[in-house]
Amino acid sequence: MSLRWRIALGLALIAALVCALGATGAYLTTKNQLENSIDDSLLARVQGAGSRPDPRGGPDAIGRFAGCPPPGLVQPAAAAQIISTSGVVQACIDGGPNLPVSSADRAIAREGGSRALLHTVTVNATRYRVLTVPWQDGSALQTARSLDETQAVLSSLRLQLLALSLVGIAAAALLGWALARRIVRPIERLRDTAERIARTQDLETPMPDIAGGEVGSLATSFSTMVDALAVSKRQQQQLVTDASHELRTPLTSLRTNAELLDRAEPLNPAQTQQAVQGIRLEVNELTDLVSELVELATDRADDEIPEPVSLPVLADDIAERARRRTGRDITVEAGGRPATVLVRPHMAERALTNLVDNAAKYSPGPIAIVIDGCRIEVRDDGPGIGPADQPHVFDRFYRSAEARTEPGSGLGLAIVKQIVERHGGTVWATNRDGGGAAVGFELPAATAGTAPVAPS
Repeated sequence: MSLRWRIALGLALIAALVCALGATGAYLTTKNQLENSIDDSLLARVQGAGSRPDPRGGPDAIGRFAGCPPPGLVQPAAAAQIISTSGVVQACIDGGPNLPVSSADRAIAREGGSRALLHTVTVNATRYRVLTVPWQDGSALQTARSLDETQAVLSSLRLQLLALSLVGIAAAALLGWALARRIVRPIERLRDTAERIARTQDLETPMPDIAGGEVGSLATSFSTMVDALAVSKRQQQQLVTDASHELRTPLTSLRTNAELLDRAEPLNPAQTQQAVQGIRLEVNELTDLVSELVELATDRADDEIPEPVSLPVLADDIAERARRRTGRDITVEAGGRPATVLVRPHMAERALTNLVDNAAKYSPGPIAIVIDGCRIEVRDDGPGIGPADQPHVFDRFYRSAEARTEPGSGLGLAIVKQIVERHGGTVWATNRDGGGAAVGFELPAATAGTAPVAPS
């Protein structure tokens, strides 16, 4: 069921509940008031008739009572009768129905007093409201009024309340439908835009202009998501373009060496060794390039859970490995107060390793890893970074003019930036006053009380 129908039916159900409660209350109130009015009229007529002495002094010779009030005094009662102390009943209105006499009615005739009894009886399929009161000479007077008039009023009221309830429910449903159309219209526009984007793959499709509120917030979130997808798509396309450009050079060299080995004229051993060595170097370059491309293009941010890592321990471990691998002088300086950062250990290790490898590639002298709080910086005494290159050293595949003849893909620092930014940190690259470059990053600190873990 659509949202529009749900809103319309929801309002209709609410209106039905309100109408049902209101109609029931009105009906019961009216019924009670009508019954009370009949009871009041019976009591008023009996009190108006009064209790007068019988001018004839008692029953006549054939057993008729002289205590009946004149019919006009008890109207609009439809029936009236006297009940003697012995239980004999005398009708007071000719043609009126004979009212049933209960033991409670006879008790009033016997006991007298001021007690009155009101109850409802059915005679010949007609319901009557009956009043029994003490009367003259120890008898009791019964008067009854038909409830047909009351039933007619209540039947008409039931029809009117039903009609009003149906009108109210229909009005609520129509109002709900109109309100639902107004609410759903911006959602439908957003849905149509999403379907158009899915069909055309055009992430530049303009988003519908929707005002504030929950729907407006949804549209803003959707627009933010589409913008992020557009940026990701552009980055992927740029990555593919840059990767194809970088792959072209080693593939061309491999093809050249392969064609050289496949020449009809045999090569001497030195030429063969040179060609094989060239192929091996290019294969190694391709392997490193593919590994870095996979690292850069694959989002592995959720593979590990962030853990507190001690920067000095991390730096000591990486420096020791770099010394064994390169034979270079690599020192670790923990200035200030070394901190524990909250990172994914393997990713942080990869970022710092890339900085050390980058410094070892371009600097023949010693390398220093300097730690200051949550900041870690790798310093070298190489030629430094040219002013035109500094804004681009973290770009993918970017290599300065002087470094294009060196081995490498230009992805090392780009991977560092990606790792650091995934952890909410920042990167920088500057030149040192005494010569050389200083490249580093800053990571968020771990909360107090968490024990750091050593990188594996």
